[in-house]
Amino acid sequence: MSVSTLPNLFTKGKRLLFVKEKKANDEISLMTLPNTFQSISFLSLNEMVHNFDPQAAMPDAILVNLSSVSLNRIAPILKDLKRHQLLRQIPVIGLQCDFVDEEKTKLLQLGFSDCFCKPIDWKTIEKRVTFLNKFKHQLAQEVTLDISDESFKMPITKRAFDIFVASTLLLMLSPLFLIVAVLIKLGSKGDVFYSSKRVGTGYQIFDFIKFRSMQEGADAGLMNLAKVNSYAKGTDENSKKDCTFYKIKDDPRVTRVGKFIRKTSIDELPQLINVLRGEMSIVGNRPLPLYEAEKLTCDDWSKRFMAPAGLTGLWQVDKRGKDNLPAEERIRLDINYADNYSLLLDIEIMLKTLPAMVQRD
Repeated sequence: MSVSTLPNLFTKGKRLLFVKEKKANDEISLMTLPNTFQSISFLSLNEMVHNFDPQAAMPDAILVNLSSVSLNRIAPILKDLKRHQLLRQIPVIGLQCDFVDEEKTKLLQLGFSDCFCKPIDWKTIEKRVTFLNKFKHQLAQEVTLDISDESFKMPITKRAFDIFVASTLLLMLSPLFLIVAVLIKLGSKGDVFYSSKRVGTGYQIFDFIKFRSMQEGADAGLMNLAKVNSYAKGTDENSKKDCTFYKIKDDPRVTRVGKFIRKTSIDELPQLINVLRGEMSIVGNRPLPLYEAEKLTCDDWSKRFMAPAGLTGLWQVDKRGKDNLPAEERIRLDINYADNYSLLLDIEIMLKTLPAMVQRD
């Protein structure tokens, strides 16, 4: 099949590719494959990735039947797919007869957007594809995402608590803000505040505010420091670059003033403004940079976004300063908060925050 004929691959309305080995006996029956899916061979996918015509139509998603296609065969193609400028936004979903947690984690690390096992619920998969496409598109455009099926509503009591605490702290800390601003301006060139796009509650994207603690242009050098990422496992360079979270010990981009305000968490105080805007809460799960959030769109992990985005949270008070904390453990703490948050838990976390602030970053 020529890739230039990719638009002809689909009959009207068929926008989902179901990938299998050409002569395989499928354990996932094609008898129930909806008419919105188009079955193609592994070789066709391989050709599409390596010879894609920019004028061709792109599928809404690629579903890989892992009962007939081995990981050793699909992994290199998946890597090329994720590196492709046009095709990298296409969700890739693995289908298998059954999974254990370790296998699913491995698939997600390889670049699969999500995984499903028998019995296959095609309507759930189509709904998931709709969400993933919307999310990935909004990340690319860096605008606010509004998904009714994945919504979260802030309790009125929690919002009132946030406004009271944030307003009081901003008033009390205004002299400190002035002193820190002067020190930052005297210490290095650049703005006093640093703003970046973050993904918070319900995958909403907003401008996240901090005191600037790094040199100008520090973001551009982040990927070059992947080899010293505290969250990376092993020694493989590709796995380090593909790690979900980034945390750099003794980061050379941090200024002298920045080291102090980071050590004491003073750099985080401007997020009280985000709290007043309603983009964050005093207590919740930390909002993530776009490149981190894009890797947490599977059903299990995305639950951490169904909770308030917070200035402090469970991870900060329980595990802060531990360089060997696995990314999965951090996600587990976030999901735990999403499942169990309450006003009493928020107060408990706030009481633990002050001691945690002076622990090492």
